[in-house]
Amino acid sequence: LNLGYKGSYSTVKNYVANHKSESMKKASIRVLYTPGLQAQVDWKERFSLTTKFGEVIEFNIFLYVLSYSKYKYIDLTLDRSQNTLFKCLINAFNFCNGVPEEIWFDNMKTVVDYHNPNNGEVTFNEKFLLFTNEFGYKPIACRPYRPQTKGIIENVAKVMDRLKVYNDELESLNDIIKRIKEFNIELNNEISQATNEKPTSLFKKEKEYLKPVINQNILD
Repeated sequence: LNLGYKGSYSTVKNYVANHKSESMKKASIRVLYTPGLQAQVDWKERFSLTTKFGEVIEFNIFLYVLSYSKYKYIDLTLDRSQNTLFKCLINAFNFCNGVPEEIWFDNMKTVVDYHNPNNGEVTFNEKFLLFTNEFGYKPIACRPYRPQTKGIIENVAKVMDRLKVYNDELESLNDIIKRIKEFNIELNNEISQATNEKPTSLFKKEKEYLKPVINQNILD
């Protein structure tokens, strides 16, 4: 008003809302159609299966997806510590034979110390940033209460419900781990609803855009 604007507040509000929606759409297109740009990470927490002997085994599922090809890496963990996160990420990088430009994370405590809900400013965990710098990717923390920003990884979490059919059938934790490894192959060879192609097919193109994994001696 001090600059001479005579329009209403609602006009400005509507303009900003439309502009914001269009900007988000452009960002989504950039992510989905740029090979090697982005991966998403999340956990499916406290999943449990009962063995054929009646033992209840509780575990977590680590999920990693390349956004362009939908190529996936899935791992079983018994905890969600920071060191376990690092090990899973290294396994994912080796499985995909490369590292994307950026990786999107949920606001997990092993990654984010603080996420300002007002301006979106993120304070990443210091040790996590050291790990990130070693591998040369940009970390991005998804905004709280905005699950649509991680739609790809959320869809993979639903797929993990397939594990439920193995309730009372497998004999041990090792059997569950073996089944998870088989899932890595099966899911990457199934037609993706998002692309109507197999992740393995699109991954042949995307892997050319991934940055090489650093020297294995450093990883060890």
